[in-house]
Amino acid sequence: MRTRTALTAATVVLLALTGCSSDEKPDTAACKAAMAAELKKNAAAGQTAQADDPPAVCTGVEKETLERIAGELVLEEGGKAVEESLDETGEELADAVEDTASPASAECRAWIETELLDSTGSIDAASGVDVCGDLTNEELDQAIEDVTNDLMKEGATPAP
Repeated sequence: MRTRTALTAATVVLLALTGCSSDEKPDTAACKAAMAAELKKNAAAGQTAQADDPPAVCTGVEKETLERIAGELVLEEGGKAVEESLDETGEELADAVEDTASPASAECRAWIETELLDSTGSIDAASGVDVCGDLTNEELDQAIEDVTNDLMKEGATPAP
């Protein structure tokens, strides 16, 4: 939704500015900064954004230059909005994955870690029945994989 609002606001700014032109050589960097400020103001207004007069600093900027600047701003702001959306989606996905993590207890995970790090590097399933006995084979396999991955992220190396 933010992306749509930002792009709508940018379009409003572009439409408002396309009527400006003159023979002078205005400061296009200052014009872009003023247009960016206008874009942010209009994006904050959301659907109620209105086409304003172009910023005074843009007086004399050629139509093509104004369109290029507006396009750059749309890409910059649209890119930021997409990036924010992806960040939020990534966080939500990480939360969802965490919620579906293995049902292994902390005690079971600690036992698996000890087994993986011992000198044999193998897991003695018989000794784990007391600790992880309530897990199905699939859940136990997933817990072993999760603990292995956690150890590797921490830099530990399971025994050979």
